[in-house]
Amino acid sequence: MKDLSRTNSELTEEISFLKQRINEVEATKISEDEAREYAEGIINTIREPLIALDHDLRVVTASRSFYEVFKVNPKETVGQLIYDLGNKQWDIPKLRELLETILPEKATFDNYEVEHNFSTIGKRIMLLNARQIQRASGKERIILLAIEDITERKRDEGKVKALNQELERHIMELQAVNEELKTFSYAVSHDLKAPLVTIGGFSHRLLEKYGDSLDEKGQQYLKMINASSIQMEELIQGLLSFFSSGRETVNFSSLKMEKMVGEVFNQLKGMCPKRTIHLHVEAMPDLKGDEAMITQVLVNLLSNAIKYTRPREIAVIYVGGWSEAERNVYYVKDNGIGFLIEHAGKLFNAFERLQQTEEFEGTGLGLAIVKRVIERHGGVVWAEGKIDEGATFNFTIPR
Repeated sequence: MKDLSRTNSELTEEISFLKQRINEVEATKISEDEAREYAEGIINTIREPLIALDHDLRVVTASRSFYEVFKVNPKETVGQLIYDLGNKQWDIPKLRELLETILPEKATFDNYEVEHNFSTIGKRIMLLNARQIQRASGKERIILLAIEDITERKRDEGKVKALNQELERHIMELQAVNEELKTFSYAVSHDLKAPLVTIGGFSHRLLEKYGDSLDEKGQQYLKMINASSIQMEELIQGLLSFFSSGRETVNFSSLKMEKMVGEVFNQLKGMCPKRTIHLHVEAMPDLKGDEAMITQVLVNLLSNAIKYTRPREIAVIYVGGWSEAERNVYYVKDNGIGFLIEHAGKLFNAFERLQQTEEFEGTGLGLAIVKRVIERHGGVVWAEGKIDEGATFNFTIPR
């Protein structure tokens, strides 16, 4: 009986162990189901199309984005050979090369570019990432294939490349134009100025030496020749300054504006000693700029102020400025003849002159040069004024 009792005990123990193993297996099955659900959730969350293939290259599962992007449904996809999908739209030579030649030798592959024209969605350029997963318990391998549609990116890259090529072409054209301008500037400064200087010089000598031998009409003609040659020489010099203001390198240094204004005004005032001109230089911040270019700006603005205050018995000019958060602001104000405010924008155009009378000489390039220089420094320029109430010219320079 003892032996039989022991045998029953052992049987009970074995049955208990088997039940425990059965429970463990059942628990493992639940874990696998949960893992499968978890994996499918991840696959369907990924924005890029993802597809899983078995060892025969048949579709095991595909992500939701795969169906949406390539306009297919699960019934037509799962269990099908990948090359047969979408009425054999996926029979792509480069895809075959990846799956049948590259992957058997490598477990992974990234950024494999494939271009194909699908009948349903048109031409697509895709980047493929492939992974071989060897499953446990001797099960066949699974191939995960992630597909990134880079068609739009490639199209944008093509547009950028085309724009860059167009930009390079324009740059080459501008370089050619600049070379032509350099040649033109050389010709103007040498080949054209020399004859004008000769004409002006000889006409002046004729007036001095033989003016008394000419009648009034003859003297008038010589004076017109001399004046025209001087005007033409000034125009040529203005053109050279205008062209050079856009080509020369900007060499930044610290500039004492109050000192520069005083020096420029004293030089200009010496050219009209008989006039009464009061200059009021108010406190203004120093700036970082090209000394030669900023000097040219002050020469042009102060020359304008002196010129257009000529009808005044006492000319008054104010120059000042202040600092703002990211820039300095400067002004040159006069009590001259002013201008119509609606014409303010025209003042900075090359050859634009609002005053065409002989009383106010000029080439119409001074303010155009001012605008170009200030813009090359990263600033802006504008004008304010009223007829017979003077004018104010403002410009900014970044701090």
